[in-house]
Amino acid sequence: MSIHINEISDLEFRIAVNRVQTAILPIGSLEQHGEHLPISTDSVIIDYISTKVASEIQAFKLPVISYGISYEHKPMFNLSLQSSTLLAVLSDICCSLLEHGMKTVVILNGHHGNAGILQYVSQTMTEKILRDSNIYNLNYWQLMSDQFDHAGKVETSLLLAIAPNLVQMEKARPNTNQLQKSKIAYAAFGNAPGSFPRLTGNGVWGDPSGANVGKGFELLEEIISNIKSVIFELV
Repeated sequence: MSIHINEISDLEFRIAVNRVQTAILPIGSLEQHGEHLPISTDSVIIDYISTKVASEIQAFKLPVISYGISYEHKPMFNLSLQSSTLLAVLSDICCSLLEHGMKTVVILNGHHGNAGILQYVSQTMTEKILRDSNIYNLNYWQLMSDQFDHAGKVETSLLLAIAPNLVQMEKARPNTNQLQKSKIAYAAFGNAPGSFPRLTGNGVWGDPSGANVGKGFELLEEIISNIKSVIFELV
């Protein structure tokens, strides 16, 4: 079972940390996801995945960090942190966890725009803190066989499985601009401020019309299983 760290007392934590020394820290975003998905999509998905993973590997589960780096969605809705701010927040949280007896912190990322900063978190730790501990980061979309999208079939299917009450399928539309450039070209300017609406036209990358609950649960099973396997290799 997982231990939701925000639901236990200090005494309960000090008892549990003698046998559980891995913490799962999910991070998402608050940003537009088309007209049919909520701005909390990334946070909802990664919070659910983190809860399941923590439960199956017996780890502490941290509350999801819902604020990420989403400037690429300007002028469409996004609540974004500067990269230096996010790095400082993650580093401080990880430092506190390690000082309180954690041996491993796994940051599970649910938003592509956060990925670039995560590799630097462990570099901010002192050698003393990291001597007997580790910080790892995993992007959930790299642990599934389907090609990732934004508010398309994949993300919409995941949310239909996790929180169907938040999905408005009658408003689901594919990207209005044709996406014909290479993946390398898109990656080169995909994180620039305001790039996403210019690329997609309407803020959707992909076609959500084919999304369904069954596909969502299939993806979740694959993602959770693969994340568990990777963590078992790391811990």
